[in-house]
Amino acid sequence: MFEKWYDLIQQLYKEFKTYDPFVLAESKGIDVLFVPFGETPKGETVRFKDETIILLNEQLMEENERFFVLAHELYHAIEHEQLSAYYTTQRNGKGTLEREANIFSGQLMIKMYEEIYGFPPETFQDLQNQYGVSEELEDYLTK
Repeated sequence: MFEKWYDLIQQLYKEFKTYDPFVLAESKGIDVLFVPFGETPKGETVRFKDETIILLNEQLMEENERFFVLAHELYHAIEHEQLSAYYTTQRNGKGTLEREANIFSGQLMIKMYEEIYGFPPETFQDLQNQYGVSEELEDYLTK
């Protein structure tokens, strides 16, 4: 089930030698900006001409969750590049795209944890504490 995400994560690591989404975005030429969104959204991927920009809610600037949210948006930037018009106009497909981005993000956070600590997280709570991984992913990431 996770082969799609696993392959992309391994490809990114092979090319850039890190799982850190901030370094990955920079290495791929994607600007990341913290902006005053208010309460929502936490992040958004924007395409302007030929440039991709990831906007993160400035409220995340000092929060661990910024890693998870950026990884989520990075997936949209990489995998859903051609779907931006579809993504903004479709309601049913949006749930699937969001779930894909969340699972990718959770998987990337597991690998980043391993990169930093030298071993995988012992519990899902470790991922939540370290990177703000969404609670709804526990079933997807612990099976």
